[in-house]
Amino acid sequence: MNKLKILFFVLALLSSVLCMAVELVPDSVAYRAGRWFQYVPFGQSLCADEHPDFARVEMGAVSVHPETNYGGTSAKYSMQMFAVFGGRINIWTYDLQAGRFAINLAQTFSAHLWMDVSEHTTVPVVNTDYRIAAPTFTFIHRLRDKEAIPFLRNYSIQFCPFKHESTHIGDEMVLQRADKGYALRRVNVSYNYAEFNLTLNEPEDRYAETHTFRLGGLVLLNPKEGWYWLDSRDGEVNNIASNQPVHLNSIGLPERYGPSGMPFEVWLQYQYQSPCSKHGFQAIVSAEVRNRAIYGYSLTETIHAAEPRTASADMRRFTYSIFVGARYNMPHYDGYFSRVAMGVRAYHGNCPYGMFRNIDNFSHIGFCVIYQ
Repeated sequence: MNKLKILFFVLALLSSVLCMAVELVPDSVAYRAGRWFQYVPFGQSLCADEHPDFARVEMGAVSVHPETNYGGTSAKYSMQMFAVFGGRINIWTYDLQAGRFAINLAQTFSAHLWMDVSEHTTVPVVNTDYRIAAPTFTFIHRLRDKEAIPFLRNYSIQFCPFKHESTHIGDEMVLQRADKGYALRRVNVSYNYAEFNLTLNEPEDRYAETHTFRLGGLVLLNPKEGWYWLDSRDGEVNNIASNQPVHLNSIGLPERYGPSGMPFEVWLQYQYQSPCSKHGFQAIVSAEVRNRAIYGYSLTETIHAAEPRTASADMRRFTYSIFVGARYNMPHYDGYFSRVAMGVRAYHGNCPYGMFRNIDNFSHIGFCVIYQ
């Protein structure tokens, strides 16, 4: 029933968005006049975005924590790899008033991979995260003539009514946790949410110097279910403190959802791109500050709780991500896969991956390649 309600909610919102788009267009041939499946230069993720819709691969030093230390190293840092395989497909775009306004519907998706390449016996996959979504709506207003403001070139509003994240711990990690008798072998981090972004100065012109600011947020569509849940096949449900009671799922197994707390995340992003050189190179500095929940269970315990833990809301934490590097713009082509950036990316905060989001003071820094 909940899934049917969510589906109905998504369809209703998409219908309202399309109706609004038609009203903005001066005639009834909006869909034929619009551009289908063509690249647009606005609404895209910035380089420091922790969960982008482009491809990114990075290799670097990562702080070692007991929960993710598969090889048992005594070092404080180890060499590990992170990769994002993301994409943004523009479904439909329409320009209004000679390009003063534009509306866009796009489909986004991403998959995150975390591998411990320094562990020589098996090079385990630590975690994978997947994000799928309903089409995302973006509206942009380009300021021209009397509207022009020296600092502000444009602003955009972006909204996605439904996104889903599902995360999975690597097989080697699950087997090790079972062998060592950990109380929680796997926590199901899986939830649905809506997302909103307000952007000042979309970097539409890849050659021009631009200062971009973005304020964003997401909110859970079912806050009572929280960010994560546990069933008895993966550990003792009493090991998760919760304000939700234990209940039986469809096959009769006990389940328990994590505490609701504050069911949202907010973030502020900034990106600077320098003027482009005649050879197509430019400097990029991008940063993100995000406020999110630290998941409130322990993955290092081997003691199973006989009684339910005292419920308390998950704590909040600011996380920081920064990218500094250079980007090459392919000449005479501004479209999909037309830019490659290389540089250094650093992160500090609670771990942003899967069930390991209970880890605080998680840091990494390394070489990064971005393909847009």
